[in-house]
Amino acid sequence: MNKEEVAKRLQEPFPPNEIEWRVDRGQKTANGDYVFVLAYVTNRAIMNRLDEVFGPFGWRNEFKEWKGNSQLCGISVWDSDLSEWVTKWDGSDDSNMDAVKGGISGAMKRAAVQWGIGRYLYNLDQNRVQLKERGENYTNVKVKVQGREEYIKGYWDTPSLPQWALPEGYTAPVRQTQPPQQEYHQPPSQPPVDDQQALAKASEANRNGTQSSGRAAARVYKLREQLGMEWSALNAFAGNVLGREIKFLKSNIKTEEEWIQIENALKEAI
Repeated sequence: MNKEEVAKRLQEPFPPNEIEWRVDRGQKTANGDYVFVLAYVTNRAIMNRLDEVFGPFGWRNEFKEWKGNSQLCGISVWDSDLSEWVTKWDGSDDSNMDAVKGGISGAMKRAAVQWGIGRYLYNLDQNRVQLKERGENYTNVKVKVQGREEYIKGYWDTPSLPQWALPEGYTAPVRQTQPPQQEYHQPPSQPPVDDQQALAKASEANRNGTQSSGRAAARVYKLREQLGMEWSALNAFAGNVLGREIKFLKSNIKTEEEWIQIENALKEAI
């Protein structure tokens, strides 16, 4: 590929499953609570795009700590015309969850934009989404009301991308008009025996309406499998997120909000 073709390939849109949405800020009004959400390309999608365009040995990244609480990322590609590496840098503040790792993740996303990857997302209209009692994502965000700080919380659904922000020829699947029945789903890999017993008890509690949503739990288990995380490590991770000891996930986590809090923290760690 010549350089014009490389630039075009780097800038191509991604399918929705490779886009993540994060709450930027909240808003409290007389007509309800709202959040403003921003779209980002996942780091995994960025790495795949770089592999596809330059090959696994044709690019590299490096990180530097900057000012003590932020990270810099440099993404370099090999320029065969110049016979040298060409690097573009950008940075991000450390995050509230898993601070340094979150900062590294954010810095790489920003450095990728310097190469044109995901830059089209900056052209999206601001997405203002109303919070509701049930939805795809949960948030608890600080807002200012008449000079005082308070928190608003609730659920919000992932916005749909416009056609121009989708890959050529991509057809978005039709969303369900009715939510599927909530039930517990066994994760693909088997947990230890003690956790199996805890999961069985929690599944029965779900059916009785006293435990958290099995769908949220299943999403956490799927992320655990993607990260290659041991069950003991996931228990420790959940304990750090929730600020209390977690021995067996399903017997210690009581609410859907807690499952979603762990899910969001795992997404931040990817």
